[in-house]
Amino acid sequence: MRDSLNNQTYENMRRDIMTLALMPGEPVSAARIAERYNVSRTPAREALVKLETEALVDIYPQVGSVISKIDERRAMQEWFVRKTLEMGVIDGFFEKVTDADIPQMREYCQMMEKVSDKLEDPHMTFEYLRCDNMFHSMAFLVAGQDLASQIVGNTMTHYNRVRLLVDMENANKKRTLTGHEKLIKCIEKKDKETYRESLSRHIGNFERDMIDLKNRKPELFKESN
Repeated sequence: MRDSLNNQTYENMRRDIMTLALMPGEPVSAARIAERYNVSRTPAREALVKLETEALVDIYPQVGSVISKIDERRAMQEWFVRKTLEMGVIDGFFEKVTDADIPQMREYCQMMEKVSDKLEDPHMTFEYLRCDNMFHSMAFLVAGQDLASQIVGNTMTHYNRVRLLVDMENANKKRTLTGHEKLIKCIEKKDKETYRESLSRHIGNFERDMIDLKNRKPELFKESN
């Protein structure tokens, strides 16, 4: 029971960090977490410690804890991992993908579009991010690269926060949804090379987006050393 409550508190807090219900730089404490999630301070402290290992919380002894600001260097490294793995799985994906896989990918796109105008609600933001990640994980799962899917799903913490902040702006949401539709059309046509080019552009938007975001909202980012 205790382990379940600890994990639930951790999952709830992680979701709120990833969906920006808890913003970068926002102060947190065991007492505040306990009140927010209606738990005792023990699971609250456990959540803080676990999230520190994922670089989502910064704990300063004798001072306090804050939601970690976005680490530009780490976000770029996470982007590199995602880009390398997803571009690398294309051949295996096209060898195994069938027409039966396409409706599932399209369903993720439709759900993203459905919630895209409700991103002020953290639950809708979480669903948007979940469907976006599941859309891209299809390539790994179809190709039989489950470990790659897990790596991308579990390590993209700073990268995903940038993606969400960018997509909360309407023009970028539309770009993301349009990009997914182009990828699906390439799969339907069995056009691997156009898919490769489209995916490269789709993923490649990130670096420019992050620079633009940092210029407009520098308070969300850690200071460079």
